[in-house]
Amino acid sequence: MDNNVKQLVRSAILEIIQGTISEKNIRKSFVIHQAKIHFVPIKYRVLGGLLQSLNIKFGNFIEKLIELVVEQDNNVKALPVSGKKIRLSMTARTDALIDQYITNRQLPNSPDECDELFQELLNQIVAIERTTGDAKQTIRKDVDALFSTNSGEIVYLEIKYNDDHDTGKFVDINRKFIKTYAGLVNHLEINDPSEIKPVLYYFNPVKRWGPIYTPSRNIYRGSQLFDEHFEIEFADIDGYLQNLGDDEEIIGIFDDLYTRIRYGSDTKRLI
Repeated sequence: MDNNVKQLVRSAILEIIQGTISEKNIRKSFVIHQAKIHFVPIKYRVLGGLLQSLNIKFGNFIEKLIELVVEQDNNVKALPVSGKKIRLSMTARTDALIDQYITNRQLPNSPDECDELFQELLNQIVAIERTTGDAKQTIRKDVDALFSTNSGEIVYLEIKYNDDHDTGKFVDINRKFIKTYAGLVNHLEINDPSEIKPVLYYFNPVKRWGPIYTPSRNIYRGSQLFDEHFEIEFADIDGYLQNLGDDEEIIGIFDDLYTRIRYGSDTKRLI
């Protein structure tokens, strides 16, 4: 495997681990569990809690991983707000328009395919935001990834690990996805919907939900994003992740974490 790709994956992993198993978080966890009566020894409760936290954060890891791919891949150029939570703006008309679109797509008489409806929505968003004199409201949104391609197209990514969210969460993801797009239309001064492509990206290619709110052409899964835009191979990253449990350096980090918590040892910093 390409060492650069391996280092890319490890950098994303270590950033998540560092923030979770810091001395501050370990001390905080001990304080929390000391106040609870339980037959499981406190040290094992602390260790289990940290491991569970890392498991929950795997989705954050995928976001960070794709962010790093965008930053380092030679085929694309990361834009300044990529991977950041920023202030965006949009009119109340657009905000209400998006909410109405989401509601209408839940109605029984709404058509199965949403390609034309979604494109019409994007057209309306750009028309309202770039031509109206309406006051704009401020919103704070995470821009998971934003990059330009060699052809000059701008791609906005909303990144998720799995397409396995419950109904409410799935609706929220699509609503946030479209509203962030609307904010970027203003931030980037987009005058034509063709200038920016919003993409909902699932790292795991397994499909659960159909194109209810976002059409298939704006939903990428697995290798599709890499095949279309990146020089880095999806198979290299996926293959390394599949064998991550055998990575001696990663195993060593968790062995040291166990030693620190189980024996209260003043071992060297883990990472």
